Amino acid sequence: MAKFHKRGPKVGDILAVDIHKLSREGAGIATVDGVDVHTRGSYPGERVEVKILARSRHHPRAHAKLRKLVQVHPDRRPSPCVHHPICSGCPLIELKPTSQRELKRTRASQLLGVDVGPLVHDPERELCYRHSSKRVAYGKAGELWLGSYRRDSHRGAGMRTCPVDHPKILAVAEELTSVANRHNIAPYDEQTQTGDLRYIWLRTDGERVVLTLVTATDSSVAAEVLPVELRTPAAVAWSVQPAAGNTMRGKPAEVVTGVADLTLDLGDDLTLSCGPLGFLQPNPAIAARAYRDLVSTPSQEPLAGTLAYDLYAGAGATTTLLRRNFADVVPCESYPESARALGVPPMKAEAFLAERRGPTPELVVANPPRGGMGARVCERLRELAAPRIQIMSCSAEALARDLEALCRDGAYTLAHVRAYDTLPQTNHLELVAWLEKNAHTS
Repeated sequence: MAKFHKRGPKVGDILAVDIHKLSREGAGIATVDGVDVHTRGSYPGERVEVKILARSRHHPRAHAKLRKLVQVHPDRRPSPCVHHPICSGCPLIELKPTSQRELKRTRASQLLGVDVGPLVHDPERELCYRHSSKRVAYGKAGELWLGSYRRDSHRGAGMRTCPVDHPKILAVAEELTSVANRHNIAPYDEQTQTGDLRYIWLRTDGERVVLTLVTATDSSVAAEVLPVELRTPAAVAWSVQPAAGNTMRGKPAEVVTGVADLTLDLGDDLTLSCGPLGFLQPNPAIAARAYRDLVSTPSQEPLAGTLAYDLYAGAGATTTLLRRNFADVVPCESYPESARALGVPPMKAEAFLAERRGPTPELVVANPPRGGMGARVCERLRELAAPRIQIMSCSAEALARDLEALCRDGAYTLAHVRAYDTLPQTNHLELVAWLEKNAHTS
């Protein structure tokens, strides 16, 4: 057994600790005898009294409950959300936005080893910005609620008046709850594997809302009743997710009422389309700025050329932008709904790169999921040896791993990184990294 298991705080200990950094989940971290103590609701610069709840058997890590604030962050404020902290979706909401952004900038800079600079943000959209949201159905028939999971559990947490969701989304969720309870629709229970409605997906373009119902079986009262009676959504789609576990994406969605495709106007003649279960950036306005940077130089001059690859192309925003200045743009996307909209077969990035033949693209852009591209894709990109690789990432940890793999042995140089506050009140941000191939490597 490793030494650190014998040292440090024990379960039940009550300690006064100094918080010095944020975790990936947005919890404050203090280090006690070599053990990182994670405490939700605390922020770097604070001294807090905590009670140790759990110790990891395999890592120098412990989890604690906040008991008392001893020294308070100067920018602490009352939470603007009545559901906080039971709903743990906005761990930074008790800090003023300027301090939120500084904490996120510091954390990303430390992980990447380079200063990412001030976060690109919209001061007018600190709240009510989310155009895409998901809800878990919980409770019981006649008392169904829509919300999130409480941290580290599958118990429900309310989101009825969520201050970061777009008002149009809140209106649909409110009406759905009312109609579902009038018809005694039962939420799905993971323990007994009984019930009807499991999840809902909500997307808006600012005017229309597309609602996707995810039910447990094909025999669903929710799928029969809700599309007929709901008046606030512009369209209702239905997907079935019969498997155990908590995967929120079900089978391909069937449009029941209305037109379920949304088209968002992102300015500069750029639109973003999304189907019932396709990916939609929660904060399209800030994401659009990151998309434009992704296809430009760090100084925001558009790149141009003969051939570009667009990996993890999603809804196609970057493909559209690239096609304005590149003669040939080849997108790659694995999710069938999005790939179909792009006119390409669904394919994972590693397979796409493995089968490509012909000239080397002047530019490869990539917008991978939270886990990053991974070692195999990075190795394929090193073999491809494009002059420029530009990556948009929603995880500083994953981006750091990908950059290390791409820059190993001097193959590529990281020229610049920029950060975007796409999800205010949370610990998340988007990053764009610009890499240039070194001339001495092949």
